[in-house]
Amino acid sequence: MEASTARPPIADVLREGIRQGLLQPGQPLIQTAIAEAMGVSRIPVREALYTLAAEGVVTFGEDGGARVTALAPAEVDELWTLRALVEAEMAPGIVRNATERDVAALRALVGAMDDLDPATWSERNYALHLELYRLSGLRHFADTAERVLNLIEPYSRVVVTVLHEQTDAQAEHHQMVDAIEARDETALADLLRHHSHRARQALLEYATERERVAEPRETAQEAARALARHLGA
Repeated sequence: MEASTARPPIADVLREGIRQGLLQPGQPLIQTAIAEAMGVSRIPVREALYTLAAEGVVTFGEDGGARVTALAPAEVDELWTLRALVEAEMAPGIVRNATERDVAALRALVGAMDDLDPATWSERNYALHLELYRLSGLRHFADTAERVLNLIEPYSRVVVTVLHEQTDAQAEHHQMVDAIEARDETALADLLRHHSHRARQALLEYATERERVAEPRETAQEAARALARHLGA
């Protein structure tokens, strides 16, 4: 079979579904259903789920069932802090290795992101950061950064689509390219740190507000369940 018609690996398909938010955090991943949808047996599906579990994007429960990893707010906070640290450390390598052609390509990529819808912008944003990792020349840093990026990508899309942080993030992208072109590794490191910390803070405030709003409703729901049990007794 030619490469152009070859079926993509199951792990890649599931990873993309998780990254794009098509498979939501906490959602069960039923091996039989996945196997039927992809026209394969359960064995390669199970192997793909183990691969994704090793990456942290899938979690196996005590019952052996797999789910899309759902991160607690503290974990999201930790991962975004780690992203800020790792990306900032890559700044000198990015500035050192980026050629004039690379800078032009980055500027074109960022320019094409102006005024995009949130979903398309998120895809380009993901590609932009992967390109920055590649330019750093730091393979182990890049591998770590990509793994963190994949783990927080569903939450990153909340920052864009729900919290409307796209405009500020896009302005920072333009500033990053300017810093690379100016060979200013300090400015680039500062921008990368701020880029992550701003999104992290927005998510923390969002999570705190959701918990504050949810508590009274959850209390009412539990009271309603208790009433229903009493009436049905």
